[in-house]
Amino acid sequence: MLLPTALDLSFVFRGQTAFYKRCLPTIYRKDVTNDEILIERLRCIEFENYLKQLPQITDFEQRNYKIDYLGLAQHYGLKTDVIDLTNSIDVALFFAMCNMSEDGRYFFPQKEDKEYIGYIYAIETAESDAKSNRHLPLFDGKLYAIGMQPFYRPGNQRGFGLHLQKGEMLTGLLYSFSYTIRDSEEIYNFFKNGNILWHEDTISQVARELKTNMLFSYETLNCCLKRYVEGGKKEKLSTKHRLIDLGCKFQKKSLWAIDNKKLKRIRDNYELQGGFDGINEIVQRKMMLGGKMHHCLTTDFLAQEQMIRFPISGCAAPIDYPSPYQYTHDKDEIIWGYARRKITTNEQTEPDAITHKVEKWKGNWRDLKIDYNRDKKLKMELVRIPKS
Repeated sequence: MLLPTALDLSFVFRGQTAFYKRCLPTIYRKDVTNDEILIERLRCIEFENYLKQLPQITDFEQRNYKIDYLGLAQHYGLKTDVIDLTNSIDVALFFAMCNMSEDGRYFFPQKEDKEYIGYIYAIETAESDAKSNRHLPLFDGKLYAIGMQPFYRPGNQRGFGLHLQKGEMLTGLLYSFSYTIRDSEEIYNFFKNGNILWHEDTISQVARELKTNMLFSYETLNCCLKRYVEGGKKEKLSTKHRLIDLGCKFQKKSLWAIDNKKLKRIRDNYELQGGFDGINEIVQRKMMLGGKMHHCLTTDFLAQEQMIRFPISGCAAPIDYPSPYQYTHDKDEIIWGYARRKITTNEQTEPDAITHKVEKWKGNWRDLKIDYNRDKKLKMELVRIPKS
């Protein structure tokens, strides 16, 4: 798997222009039925089947690189059970200070000359397990790096995805900040009118068409039933009939199946752009950092990240231990470790009803310094837990 830089960063972020009492994945934001959720699943699988035809995808998979199809579906605007996150404060600030057009084609800065309030979530890169009260490592929990895919958009956003089930919501340290129309324009211009983060391509056009699509291939239907519907043939047949009643139609061939002639043109164009060598240029792209373009991987940058992580945990925990610090009262007794209690929904700070602000960091958005010790004010505590 090709990962975005900063895998070991202790926090990832989410920027929002508004506060939502329940921050949910797009697939669960409305009061939808299980069958309506299945329709969104069908669209994501149809998108996946489309991507699998593209030469850059086949080249990646032939070399055993992982393609995160659900993460790509989320990044290209389809409704999923994934919440977008990033390990870049600058990227989070862009999404907290700029608005998306109704058709999802582009972003634009604020337009009124007044004070605005933006919101930033800071989420630890280890998801706590409520039953064992342990911190689960990245990839073993619900938080995943979208990865350096063979497309520009996810990597430029330095994207991570938090996978949530129905009824779950995002929890984390929430901050608000004030900004003006000029601040919004500044971050907008910083990312070249948003084009660095919201790269328009053929894939984004297909994704927009799929957002309202109700005609699917039988291959997509069978894949969806296998992944998401429990039970035998009777239950799957009943589900198919309910989907038809909701307006779904099914046919042998996908609307997004690429014929051999067109596929040859795509492959030829792909080779003209460098083929797999061109893909290497994408996944080794530069990134915006401190107002300048930098290579994604430099020893200086990695050292900075390690310095951020070091004061929080000191070192990596041994396998099967919740933290790097353990003790036992006797050689044959239980070995104990330390972990921080998970932030619960009712402990999250909500914006003031009048000012619409939560506790602010010191300084403005141009000199962001988040207080990572704020968990103490949220009554997070160090708890003693046994080795699993």
